[in-house]
Amino acid sequence: MKKTIDLDENIMKRNKISVLIEDKEWLNNFGKYMTKAMEKIAKDLVLKVKEETEATKEIRGYKKQKKTLMEKILQLSDEVNNNENQEALTKLEEVKNQILRANDQIDAFQFKLETLPKEIENLNKELLTETIKIVYKDIKEGNGRIEQLTEEISKLREQLKNNWDEKIDLEDRVEILYAYLHNTLGYEETNKLDEKFL
Repeated sequence: MKKTIDLDENIMKRNKISVLIEDKEWLNNFGKYMTKAMEKIAKDLVLKVKEETEATKEIRGYKKQKKTLMEKILQLSDEVNNNENQEALTKLEEVKNQILRANDQIDAFQFKLETLPKEIENLNKELLTETIKIVYKDIKEGNGRIEQLTEEISKLREQLKNNWDEKIDLEDRVEILYAYLHNTLGYEETNKLDEKFL
């Protein structure tokens, strides 16, 4: 049975989880090990974050443009009111229209900035869910391999202990046998046999 991951809907804000694709620790742990699902979500997330950044830049640009246009309106209004300049009146209407267009653009990008954070949060949560799947899969496989290695190490330790015991027994036996020959045959006769057999 496949287990589902149901994260609390407020977990991202409550735990102050940053956008994962911008988090160094997440990138170090998962950047090279992403599944296809993670890659797709990460790609979508990159696009949304980029869209949010662009919208912020656009708003700044239009606000700056609007400020310049407002200054121009003051100058043109002064020309119309004090000098009764008809050409300035035409330019004034043109500048008012430019301000209206700038306001429309600001509103459009402002709307994007109101909706994008939730979209980014949802994609980030989706990526977190996929990450959790990978984490538990790797932990489970890692624990299985650790058990396997622990068992192999225990067997090797037992084998090493047995080999060590056998080595000590053989060294003791060789020493006893050599001592027997020395005691029985003497030093000179044992040396002659050593040269012949060893």
